[in-house]
Amino acid sequence: MNVTTEILPGFALTLATGIVIFGFGYASSRRSRPEYVFTFLSFGIMAYLVTSLLRDVQLTLGFSFGLLAVFTIMRFRSVNIPVREMTYLYIAIMIPFANALFVATRVSFSDVMLINAAVAIFVIAVDRILLARYGSSQIVHYEKIDLIQANNERALLDDLSERTGRRVRRYIVEEVDFLRDTALLTVYFDESAPARRSTQ
Repeated sequence: MNVTTEILPGFALTLATGIVIFGFGYASSRRSRPEYVFTFLSFGIMAYLVTSLLRDVQLTLGFSFGLLAVFTIMRFRSVNIPVREMTYLYIAIMIPFANALFVATRVSFSDVMLINAAVAIFVIAVDRILLARYGSSQIVHYEKIDLIQANNERALLDDLSERTGRRVRRYIVEEVDFLRDTALLTVYFDESAPARRSTQ
């Protein structure tokens, strides 16, 4: 195995794609959590190294998937990871697998670069479209349970906007606790408009 021609090109491509997707794409959004950037990049690099170094061993792909699955379950089984972050984690794992196995396939390195670029553009574009369409979200524990009724939707949106200081576009009632008279809401903010302030 030639490290210069078989390992380093894919490593550089994996790192560059990770920096574009996670550094410039994911981290630049207001919905993002900066601490996950390190996790995504580390997973991508480790997945590439494991897959590429064991590429000539039988059951390489299954072993690589199994190894990463074990570490993922051990670390994240007790952590509530949002769906968006979990999707980025899958991307961080799948891209290095594809980059590490291109030598064993008929795909050229230039084609692999094109695939990486297409994936990066698709992920960033869709993420930005969803942000513009739905806005960023936040979980809110809300105590004015009488306002969660359908006929009080406008009053609830105004109250949430006033309290958070950001324009609330919509909300979803996740849970209602009648014993404590509280509700758990997922609130979506309008990133293109300021919050409406009370004039009183």
